[in-house]
Amino acid sequence: MDTKLPVLLLLGLIVLALGSGCTAPQGPQGGGGTTTAPPATTTAAGPVVTIPPGPINTPPASQTVEVQVIRNPNTAFPYITVSFRGGYGQIVLQRLTVTVARSDGQILQQVIQPSGQNQYSVGDSVRIVGTTGTDEVVVVATINGKDYKIFDQNMPFYSIPPPPP
Repeated sequence: MDTKLPVLLLLGLIVLALGSGCTAPQGPQGGGGTTTAPPATTTAAGPVVTIPPGPINTPPASQTVEVQVIRNPNTAFPYITVSFRGGYGQIVLQRLTVTVARSDGQILQQVIQPSGQNQYSVGDSVRIVGTTGTDEVVVVATINGKDYKIFDQNMPFYSIPPPPP
């Protein structure tokens, strides 16, 4: 009986440790893409995360990359999903940084992690929790050591248009 108690306590601690990371509600999964654990999200508490100033600047034509930004229309899960869509610069792409300035004043930033060995693949994505207001989404691509702001757009939350009169 004495050996069963420590084993049961150890199993109980393992179950609690594994279950502690599963408390956030999960939205519907779109498509059959790969999922990875999201990197740490930084809020606007410090001066580290800021929206990059200036207009969109595109890399040279031989190094362009594309992203796709989608808002989930479910008010319970107002996610903003940013996916890598490929391009001529896919081979020299070093990093994709997504910054979201939410309508409630928070600024969140995540880096899309490449699914290959330091190589981005079409479909690599990140999902950031937005608001039901209008959020600004900025994507910066680091190509050959230089940063290019390739996407900067205010993304209003989806609303159903009123029926025609």
